[in-house]
Amino acid sequence: MSDSRWTEAVRDYYEEKNRIWFCGRAALGRATAARPGASRGLREALLWHQRLPSRRRTALLSHTRVDTRRVTRVFRTDRENVNEAGLRRSEESGTTKLLVDVSEHVRLLYRIGNDVGEERRIYPWRLTIVSTDLGWKVAEERALNDAERAGWAIPSGEPPDRVPGLSPGRWRERWRKLFTFRRFDRLQAFKYAELWWDGYNPRFRAFRVDCTNFVSQCLWHGGLPMEPAEQPGRGWWYAWRDGGDRWSLSWAVSHSFHWYMMQKAREGKVRFLDRPQRLYVGDVILYDWNGDGAWQHAAVVVDFDPDGQPLVNAHTVASYHRLWDYTDSPAWSERTRYAFVHIEDP
Repeated sequence: MSDSRWTEAVRDYYEEKNRIWFCGRAALGRATAARPGASRGLREALLWHQRLPSRRRTALLSHTRVDTRRVTRVFRTDRENVNEAGLRRSEESGTTKLLVDVSEHVRLLYRIGNDVGEERRIYPWRLTIVSTDLGWKVAEERALNDAERAGWAIPSGEPPDRVPGLSPGRWRERWRKLFTFRRFDRLQAFKYAELWWDGYNPRFRAFRVDCTNFVSQCLWHGGLPMEPAEQPGRGWWYAWRDGGDRWSLSWAVSHSFHWYMMQKAREGKVRFLDRPQRLYVGDVILYDWNGDGAWQHAAVVVDFDPDGQPLVNAHTVASYHRLWDYTDSPAWSERTRYAFVHIEDP
């Protein structure tokens, strides 16, 4: 069977998933072939559609686009051959298996009253595709992390800090002079969040769980000054030195970021609010999924819906104008707690 036939299986699979975003359980069909109920993207699609009525939202359109240009990186197996396209094939129990990476781009349109809103998400997946008597089928779908997804966009050869024009050290010195002594500029934080929600600034490292790193970049671009320290457990900073980079825990870890914001609150630099509707664009929401005091996710506020509910941009999953509460995420639970962080304007 021609190797190109596997692309048809991928196309059919995501067409089915797209109908699930729009129609919910009524559209369940061949998409469940990939470990029914185990796909994070499938669960989020079902939850998103389920939450629409309670949010006074009506689905207008769902569109899933799969970036097939990303089908290049795969796992190695003990018994494999490499075909002309560079895809690795393993022969196991007489079955041909392909391991391919795809990037699923989801665009959602909804209506609240007379207003139309748009939300976008990007899911990087590693698919296991097997050959059967009836053709190729998707047997398994695994989510990739931010660092793996960011690796797709990094040019081969030199690391980002060696690429001409992308030196993080020179970029840092240029912007340090502009931002260190200026007031917090919410417009700049917003612009940065809109620019990089679906990508990774090559001047910074992309972490496996990149949400807090993304929020920190947004705040720094908006003018929140770094607080340098020698120890990673102190301050809030990202530094480039001798061709390498270092960072504080508070820059990249949600729980440490919450701890740092608590310090800033005691100094009067930030405020923890009681309601999300009181936040401004450029403010931050932190998430404790299990309600156990360990903060695991962060997002930046970029807009508000007609009901005054904040919409956020975030990494892990890459999200654009997502409703702040994340109740359609498989990570959410009835015990989930939120911290609403308002950056004070000096």
